[in-house]
Amino acid sequence: MSKGGSPRPWYAGRTPPSEEVLTIFTDAGKPEVLYNQANPEAVEGEYATLMRGIYSKMDSLKRSPQDFRTWTAEDGYVTFYQALIDIAPPDIKGRVGMLQQLGAFKFRSSAGPDEKKKLISAVFAEQADNEDANMITSSRARRLAAIWSPPTDSLLDFIMSRPAQAGRVLSDRLNPTNSAPFRLIGHPFRNVRSTILQGIADARVVAFELDGDINIVPAVRKSCDQWDADGAAVGGVEQVSLIETLLLHELVELVMREQNPDLPPVCCHTVATTFERYLKADLLSVAVEDFFFSWPPKSEDEEAERLEEQLQLEMKEAEAMFAEEEAPDDLDDDIGSLPMDGTAAPKVKKKVKKKVPADGAPLKKKVVKKKRE
Repeated sequence: MSKGGSPRPWYAGRTPPSEEVLTIFTDAGKPEVLYNQANPEAVEGEYATLMRGIYSKMDSLKRSPQDFRTWTAEDGYVTFYQALIDIAPPDIKGRVGMLQQLGAFKFRSSAGPDEKKKLISAVFAEQADNEDANMITSSRARRLAAIWSPPTDSLLDFIMSRPAQAGRVLSDRLNPTNSAPFRLIGHPFRNVRSTILQGIADARVVAFELDGDINIVPAVRKSCDQWDADGAAVGGVEQVSLIETLLLHELVELVMREQNPDLPPVCCHTVATTFERYLKADLLSVAVEDFFFSWPPKSEDEEAERLEEQLQLEMKEAEAMFAEEEAPDDLDDDIGSLPMDGTAAPKVKKKVKKKVPADGAPLKKKVVKKKRE
């Protein structure tokens, strides 16, 4: 599927989709170029307009971050911590391994191995009986901030504590003059059987980055637009829509690959998810889940087959309704014992021959005179 690196898909939860699922994108249907950064004006359409709009919005984030949302370093740690818990392996060893790849621990010089282990365990400790459940995430995030931090001036550092700088990095990457232009590839899957696409639906894949291009299922936009109306309820950045958030997630994956080619995809995905949640909390996951309630649709061939099957079924039902039953072999014997319906056949008048005289003269009618009173 790839010329070099592995695909970097958007996905919710801990388990990424298999590469076998992602091969459906290249094996089924005919992809379309929705946007080409090398020549932004060459391709027209709603997604080309979207990409130009995202470029403008990231430039605005760079210049006026206060217009987007209130954001502190503590907010950044809470958001990153939530993404880490959702994506990283559930065991402490796996989580610590990801933290080491995404940043560095900072302990007091006098801290011994046991104290370090205790401090790390406290970051992922279960809720105590006397703790407020609503404060668990922020409490654990503060513990993480005390012993770990991302590399200074890294994209993760910008997202967590300086969103304006994240806007600068992303707007530079979206600039049409960038020396490594990318394309946005759409996969409409026209007339592809739903049975072939079911693997994509099961894995909940709507977008991925591969070989410097961003790939997307364009149909997901409708669900994203419908859920945008609920964006105010969850907070986040009002100026950025959910479909734009999805595209920005994959753009962060692209930038992370370029800046850190040896960083595991799960780490890049965690950084991209942190920025996604800075923009829209976890609302994108809800919109994508809603999208797959009605996707994939039946293809034209499947619809034609369904109509043909329905027609055949209706014809069989009609034949069964109007078909005559076969007469029994002893029907003639039974008829004789059946009562008549009482309807008599009409009587036929007998023909009476007129008498003709022997000499052939016509018969005279007998006239009876009435008596006068």
